[in-house]
Amino acid sequence: MKSELKLSSVIIRLISAIVIVVIIAIGLASFAEAQKITDRTGKLFGGASLGFQTDTADSTAFALGLYGDYYLTHGFSIGPLLQMGFTGDLFQLGLTAQAKYTFDIPNIPKLKPHVQAGLGFIHADLDEWNGRSKDDTSFLIPIGVGAEYKLTDSISLDGTVLVNFNDLDYRDGDSFMTWFFGVKIPF
Repeated sequence: MKSELKLSSVIIRLISAIVIVVIIAIGLASFAEAQKITDRTGKLFGGASLGFQTDTADSTAFALGLYGDYYLTHGFSIGPLLQMGFTGDLFQLGLTAQAKYTFDIPNIPKLKPHVQAGLGFIHADLDEWNGRSKDDTSFLIPIGVGAEYKLTDSISLDGTVLVNFNDLDYRDGDSFMTWFFGVKIPF
């Protein structure tokens, strides 16, 4: 019974994440060819973010993220995403290759929403109350949405929400969420 509830919870989260990404992508697709003030094709951007992760093996964790976006087209980029989560008893490290689509919005050229998905791995180390330590490594599939707001030509504020699907053995659930807030700069 418990495994059926666990499976149905994972399926509901996965379907919800996919539906959100599809709705946003369809709704914003008309903006994809909007006014292009500067072409991002062939350019590299990097970002650093702080935030938190919920539903981890040790409740809510402080999160640190680093990422890179190399634009293959004006809107489509690929690059790495490094997610780290910390509590007093937990350390999580996830590394994924992400594909991201960034939209332009007519009449609001400084706001750039994006959708993304990736594939990689996560390693977690949990210190238990009895003094034992558990660690595990699993696949990691982050699916998310977010937006950046261009402050200047070289600095943007960036916010992202990710649903991270994994198969870590000692957790009750098969996903956790990450909220990131940070800055993005061109190289």
